[in-house]
Amino acid sequence: MSTAASPIARERPPKGARRSKPNSSRLNAASGELDATRQRLPLPVILLLVSLQIPWIINLGALRLTPYRLVLLILVPLLLVRWARGGAGKVRLTDFALFGLCVWCTLAILVIHGLGETIEPAGIYFIETMGGFLVARCYIRDEHAFFQMAKLLFIITLVLLPFAMHETFTGGKVLLQTLQLVMPTYEMIAMPQRWGLDRAQVNYIHPIHFGLNIGCTLTLAWMVVGYGKPLIKRLVAAGLVFFTSFLSLSSGPLSSMVGQIGLMGWGGVLQRFPLKWSLMAAGGITLFVLTELFANRSMAVILLSMFAFDADSAYIRTLTWEYGTQSIMNNPLFGVGFNMWDKPAWLTESIDMHWIIDAVRHGIPAGVLTFLALGSALWTIGRVSLTDDKLRTFRAAYMFTIAGFFMTGWAVYFWESTYVLFTFLLGSGFWLLDREEEPLRKRFKARPNQADRIAERRRSRA
Repeated sequence: MSTAASPIARERPPKGARRSKPNSSRLNAASGELDATRQRLPLPVILLLVSLQIPWIINLGALRLTPYRLVLLILVPLLLVRWARGGAGKVRLTDFALFGLCVWCTLAILVIHGLGETIEPAGIYFIETMGGFLVARCYIRDEHAFFQMAKLLFIITLVLLPFAMHETFTGGKVLLQTLQLVMPTYEMIAMPQRWGLDRAQVNYIHPIHFGLNIGCTLTLAWMVVGYGKPLIKRLVAAGLVFFTSFLSLSSGPLSSMVGQIGLMGWGGVLQRFPLKWSLMAAGGITLFVLTELFANRSMAVILLSMFAFDADSAYIRTLTWEYGTQSIMNNPLFGVGFNMWDKPAWLTESIDMHWIIDAVRHGIPAGVLTFLALGSALWTIGRVSLTDDKLRTFRAAYMFTIAGFFMTGWAVYFWESTYVLFTFLLGSGFWLLDREEEPLRKRFKARPNQADRIAERRRSRA
């Protein structure tokens, strides 16, 4: 190879010339980018998110386990120690609210059903609530882990898309049928077609759960996986998530995605308006008050009617809301436990409404603690001061994702893997609080005092 063809040779300084030092800031920036791309997602996060996709059922006597429950059973003791030692950063109100929720639900079950029927359901509730939450709290500790988490969820969507398409257009549940050759799986749900298409269940307990687990990652695909990428790539990524979730043909996941798109649109149009979220909150509260005062239907009933695929579904959910809230008032302290809730005999037994089911089963304190955990997370993370555009974007993606769950929770009950994914994602944004506090402390300690500044000015004048 001739030296003329070599770019290194062309840039070599003449003999005897003084070599200039490389730009250290550029090297540091380049090495930082390299470290970011090489950083891997912590193993506990990978194990949890992958195990959520495996629908096997493992029966050990009366105990019903699944792969994700086995993972959490192993991890929870380690997570509790790590959390107690400060490995999840500062202890937050949401942590206490979720711990309190588990304690209260255990007490309520004990009061209603006695000790013999309390240990198993209370234990499962604890590991699914605190286990999923603490995996994220302990191991999603910076923007790189948050990005890698969103990327893994997007990859899971791409893997499941072909199975969902096959099931929607042919009705064949290939993935469940294949996995059943190894051990039992969730029951294959046979549901009426919608628009001449079958509802994709794929690897989840119900088509609604498949749609919600995929659809909840829409803003993560657009704002996190797609951050800094060309518009076309972001559209493709978000479009694939939307299409895959839509194949469940369920109103709950669709409402979640529509809500996420609406929030992203509002934030994008009013991005230079500092009070845009306060304006939205004020408008929402005003609309709610006016509706409750003057409309012939409550806001909950109106929203259920808007997002339902058919009138029958909307009607059933409306009745669930009305009789469910009445059941809460009839049993305010400890709820009804796992007994039948107060409803007419002809109404379905299931309560497809996550935000009231804990209060129905375990009393008003359980409902209050549920909303306290959710509200305190959004409030504290939403108010933290962030100056970096990437961090603000990731924070918005977290907020919109949880908001999507909140909207869907009025028409869907989160259970099994969906509930664990929800608690995991709820805990995945707390790194933003600790991430911002550390640089502030360092800047404060490094700030020179007045005597130092005066001495420096005198030296410069001399």
